[in-house]
Amino acid sequence: MSAREMSMNAQYRGVPTAGKTGGRRGPVPRGILYASPLWLLCSLVLLVSACGPYPTSAQTGTGSVSAGTTPTQGNTTAQTPLPTLSTITLQVVNCPSFSLNWDNLVKTQQHVNKVQRVVCGSLEGSGTLEALVDVRYYAGNSRLDFYVYDNLYGTPQQTFAVKGLIDGDAEISQNGTIMTAEVGPKDAVQTTPDIFKEYQWNGSTFTQILSPYLYPDMTTYQAERDNALVQQEQASNSAKKPDLWRLSGTQVASHLALNIFHWQNTSQQVTFNSKKTDTIIVQVTNVGPGGGGFVATLHHLYAASADIVEITQFAPINGNISLSSPAAGALASSPIAVSGTTAANGNILGRVVVYSDTFIAVGDTGAIQHATTSGYVQFATSVNYTLNATGTQVGLVVFYPTAQNNILVPDQAVMIKVFLAS
Repeated sequence: MSAREMSMNAQYRGVPTAGKTGGRRGPVPRGILYASPLWLLCSLVLLVSACGPYPTSAQTGTGSVSAGTTPTQGNTTAQTPLPTLSTITLQVVNCPSFSLNWDNLVKTQQHVNKVQRVVCGSLEGSGTLEALVDVRYYAGNSRLDFYVYDNLYGTPQQTFAVKGLIDGDAEISQNGTIMTAEVGPKDAVQTTPDIFKEYQWNGSTFTQILSPYLYPDMTTYQAERDNALVQQEQASNSAKKPDLWRLSGTQVASHLALNIFHWQNTSQQVTFNSKKTDTIIVQVTNVGPGGGGFVATLHHLYAASADIVEITQFAPINGNISLSSPAAGALASSPIAVSGTTAANGNILGRVVVYSDTFIAVGDTGAIQHATTSGYVQFATSVNYTLNATGTQVGLVVFYPTAQNNILVPDQAVMIKVFLAS
């Protein structure tokens, strides 16, 4: 094929695109190029007046593409529409009127990505004003990049950026932190966000932090989302309100015992409740096989009495059972070294499980063996885990001791919240 033929043929290639929720679309069929005698005559004698340039695809509006016409033999033309891109509509929230073109500021590319949302707030300290800029891609996985800009009344300066969040979201929390959600790239089914992170200004940059929450939410993003869900249920006229248990300290504690520890029969007792300090302490006793129990300290989200409650501290009833490593808030990597003290009642002490921020078990030691079969003993082990993405995630290391010489019947639990490094 000559260079001219290749050039003209390329003008008829469709542009594959993908919408936010759609799959990838194939290219538009090529025009018929080689059957036209008129085209051949033009290429030989260069009759420019008779053979003008072929029309090409043209952009029309935001988030869509229209096509030109494709000449064919004779006097007829065939219209070849290109696929339509998803529409990305700009939203600006809590921002003064700036004469800023956000797409120009971030340097987005037409039909590749676009600024979807700009939220202004105080991110770098009290009294400051910054902009969180979310950039969405027209790709099948609806990827998101986000940027933080300060000096908004002068020449905006980028102070932070995170890119490549699959089906991602980035928002400003009620505490003035950046909270994000994304789908794990290694998930077998990539439909629901399951990685949640939070970033806070430390005086010079933004760093990833841990929220104070342990259960039922491990991150601020999850907690704010669940709180909004409960508020909607309360305001609705529907008889089905399945999430109202999140408003009760005893129900949250018993929910943990049932859904994570798998204790089928428990009793709950509120041992302390102070509206002044917004503190609720609940003791849960396992009345099923193995016995034991735990004490949970809970607070309302942002200390608002109408909001959901979250477990922020957790301890086994037996105060002699503890973990000495890893330390709370530590950056752990696989395998995690775990050590502590527990009561022995047989040669199986229990097991250690590592949970992701959605309480999916990503690591498990199995039965921890020990030569001493009675009394309090110190133990050390390690646990491997596998994450669904590179980077640092939020997780829990939980030790389940057993007094039954059986890891399926734990009687206590010790929970340590950490960062998990891939």
